Amino acid sequence: MAGISLTGWLAAQINAPPAMQHLLRAATRQEAAMVRLRDEYTYRQDFQFEELSDLQHRRGGMYASHTEVTLTPDGKRFERAAAATSNALVFLRLSDDDFRDLRDVVPFALTPDQLQVYDCRYQGRDMLQLRDAAGRPGERLAVETFSVSPRQIYTGQRYFEGRIWIDPITAGVVRISGRAVPDIRDRHHGVEVDNLFGRFTTDRVRVDGRYWFPAYTEGKDWLDFSNGAVQVKETVRFRDYQRFRVQSTIRMVPVKP
Repeated sequence: MAGISLTGWLAAQINAPPAMQHLLRAATRQEAAMVRLRDEYTYRQDFQFEELSDLQHRRGGMYASHTEVTLTPDGKRFERAAAATSNALVFLRLSDDDFRDLRDVVPFALTPDQLQVYDCRYQGRDMLQLRDAAGRPGERLAVETFSVSPRQIYTGQRYFEGRIWIDPITAGVVRISGRAVPDIRDRHHGVEVDNLFGRFTTDRVRVDGRYWFPAYTEGKDWLDFSNGAVQVKETVRFRDYQRFRVQSTIRMVPVKP
C-alpha cells in the first residue's frame, strides 16, 4: 500500500488553482495566529436575538445580553455581564447549542487543524464593503472567495458551512457567511424538539494594523420548526478590543542603615 503525505491529502480537498491553494493555506496560518492573539485581548460582546414574525404575522419578542470578555492578572479568560440580560422571547427558547454556536461558530476561524475537517472550493474574486462593530460601512476590499463545507459530520460536533473571503494582501479572512450545521431534530417523551440555526454573516476589522478580528455579525432567516416557521434576526457586536497587559509596580523600600 502506497503512503500518502499529509500535504498531498490536504491538496486533494482544496479545489483551487495552485496560487489560490497557497493563499488559503497562508490564510489558515493567519487564522491560527489570530486566534492565539485574540486570547490576549479584552472586548465587549453585545448579542441580540429577535423574533420578527411567525406565519400568522404575529410579532414576537427579543433576547439581549451584554458581556465583557476579560482576563485575570494571570491571563485566564472569563466573561462577566456588562448589563442585565433581558429575555422576552415569545415563540422560541435559546438552547445551550445556540450559545455554543455563538461562542464557536459565529467567530469561526479556519485554522490548519480545521482545514483537515473541511472541503474548500475556490469561487473567484469579489469586492466587499465590510462593516464595523456598529454595522456601519468600513473598508472596501478586493478579495478571494472560497466555499467551505464539512467533509463529514459527527454526532455532537458543530460545524460551519458557507463561504469565506480572504484579503490577498494580508492573507486575512475578512468575512464569513453561512450557518452552523447540522440542524438538530429530536423527540423527547413523544414531543418534537428542534434546534435550528439560521444563516449569518460576520465581518471583521483589522486590529492593531495586522490581524482581522470578528466585529459585526448579522443574520436574518426563517426557521422551519415542526410547530410552525418563525422569522428571526440575530445581531452580535464585538467591540472595544484592548490588548491585555499586566501592570507591574515597583515600590522602593528605604534601606535601614
